[in-house]
Amino acid sequence: GPMCAVAVVGSVTIDHNHVGGRRFLKLGGAASYAGLTYLRLGLSARVLCNVAPTDAAICTPLRRAGVQVLSGRTRHTTRFVNRMIRDARVQQTPTLAAPIRYRRIAAVLKRIDCLHLGPLHPEDIEAHAYGRLAACGALVVLDVQGLVRKKCRGRLVPAVSEHLAAALQAASIVKADRSEADRIVEAYGIGIEALMERFGIAEWAVTGGADGGCIHARRRRPQPYPAPPVGRVVDPTGAGDVFLAAYTEARVRQGLSVAAASRRAAGLAATHVSGQLFPAALLDLGRRPPAGAPGEH
Repeated sequence: GPMCAVAVVGSVTIDHNHVGGRRFLKLGGAASYAGLTYLRLGLSARVLCNVAPTDAAICTPLRRAGVQVLSGRTRHTTRFVNRMIRDARVQQTPTLAAPIRYRRIAAVLKRIDCLHLGPLHPEDIEAHAYGRLAACGALVVLDVQGLVRKKCRGRLVPAVSEHLAAALQAASIVKADRSEADRIVEAYGIGIEALMERFGIAEWAVTGGADGGCIHARRRRPQPYPAPPVGRVVDPTGAGDVFLAAYTEARVRQGLSVAAASRRAAGLAATHVSGQLFPAALLDLGRRPPAGAPGEH
């Protein structure tokens, strides 16, 4: 049937973003950005995450916007410190939430058409969930980001997770940025096309930010897409999540061609990077609390 309802699975986070000389304290996580994008495009959106009781208020803006937030039990909320240094992003994770359990995903499967997996690190979603989702009946969309890095001394560093294969096996639409795609190709020793054959993936988007990107569709020649110019970069965090949600909606719900869907998704991602897609108040968690204030680590 038509795609109407989506569940996005992954941490909803408290992000400290340092961009140039500016610092933002914001709501983050693929679940937030993708969930809001699906909602904006007229779908019903659920987010499955784990947020600590003390931080429950961070979900309020999502709920007010109309996203159904299903938060499970955890002692800590996932926190990120994102520093943009030239074009590279250095990420620290002072705290991580408990893994999102498979049974919570199973509980919503009958009510959704699409399952969007947005893990931020290898343990964000319970490991055995990936293997069980291969036969779940919903369209599975995967952002690989959390499965191609690991936590090491408080920082996230490149590493291809042992759970990636099961996640790729479950997914029909996959997104990786250029460096993530290179990392996967190097780990498996075969190219994207061969990976798609091996894991039964229909479409794989390789995103490149301001350089545009490329969509690989099975047994078709790769289709590059341009990135529209962004006037002023406000905060690039979440651009990939917006792209993947918008691409999925355009392809699956509207039936647009790969070329049209990727152009549309790149346009929406650019709008987000320039701060024009979501009202600032929706993502803003206020000013950074002073050091030593409750909730700081």
